[in-house]
Amino acid sequence: MDFKDIIFKVIILLASVFYYLYALVISKQVKIMNKTLEDEHNKFILFVTSLQVTASLIILIIVLLSIFFL
Repeated sequence: MDFKDIIFKVIILLASVFYYLYALVISKQVKIMNKTLEDEHNKFILFVTSLQVTASLIILIIVLLSIFFL
């Protein structure tokens, strides 16, 4: 493994960690918005937000596994 591969893996890992943190922050903001603003679409928005957090966690796990096992 050369230096370019290591740098690439570190960048991908950092990007996936930042995306996971971004998804958590957005989830927190949506939960606060849900308490403040009552609408008929709140459950759908919360569902989509939870899907985003789940997808970002799955991406992070896949990246971690691919870095350590490939």
